[in-house]
Amino acid sequence: MKNILIAISSFTLTALSIAQQNEHLTQYQFNQFNFNPAVAGTKKCIDIRSGYRFQWLGIDGAPETGFINAHGPLVFNKRKRNLFGPKNGIGLAINRDRFGSFSFLQAHLSYALHLPLNKDWTLSFGTSLGVKQAAFRASELTTEFDDPVLPNTVQSFTIFPDLRFGTWLAHKKHYFGFSIFNLLGNQLDQISTDSRFERHFYLTAGKQFKLEKSWTFVPSFFVLKTKNTPLDFHLSALFNLDNKFSIGAGIRRTDAITAQIRFKLFNFLSIGYSFDYVISKLNRDMWQTHEITAGFNSCSNYGNSSTTSCATFE
Repeated sequence: MKNILIAISSFTLTALSIAQQNEHLTQYQFNQFNFNPAVAGTKKCIDIRSGYRFQWLGIDGAPETGFINAHGPLVFNKRKRNLFGPKNGIGLAINRDRFGSFSFLQAHLSYALHLPLNKDWTLSFGTSLGVKQAAFRASELTTEFDDPVLPNTVQSFTIFPDLRFGTWLAHKKHYFGFSIFNLLGNQLDQISTDSRFERHFYLTAGKQFKLEKSWTFVPSFFVLKTKNTPLDFHLSALFNLDNKFSIGAGIRRTDAITAQIRFKLFNFLSIGYSFDYVISKLNRDMWQTHEITAGFNSCSNYGNSSTTSCATFE
């Protein structure tokens, strides 16, 4: 296991100079704000999401991701608010990633402007400004020979500003999103020479189809692209029952087949679980991925047969 940990960390130190991959979420459909600041305030009330992802469980130093975020509408003057006029949203997102000897902690404050195009469609623009802390613990690695890629210090860390931008086009039965992360392209010289964060480009879309007996079908996709890396995508399909229960499956490029389940409690709480069955070369050791999420939304449409009120449900 230690050899795997060394390989992960050594490879990542080299790869950072090309493109640092941000976290993946299998349940991206219910956590769109985590990948797009323009989603802030798209609901009529405060929306809170949290989750934890255990990737390749069983490997020492395998990636782990935790997040918590909240967003809601920002109202300056209720009396002068125009039903079809521009609206505002605000949000806060905190993420923590750890893999091998690396750890990243980040916090972002988001603002979004929502422009109704007509009674059904809304176009949103959002930006996030935040800080990131990147840390590397060389003390956790043991190598047979000196590796020039590894830093000489026992622990290295740096704090730097970060900027994101996104746009969101939504309808009661459709949604389209595009966002850019790591806009500043920060250098990580304190961790490794010539290392930096490359810009990440996200594209996502989904559509609802009404079925019989309060069921809806929602196919969607999520695409990630960075410089000098292959296109990464996740295709998914969900079946939703009356906004109380949903189940779905998907595939992530050549890496994994995914399955997820989600159910609602007390009209405002939601619990989700997903499982990634690895189909890459890691599969021979049966190292799989688990993801647990929770959500709070006081204006969710629980138990209402009109589940098409929001393309992302809650």
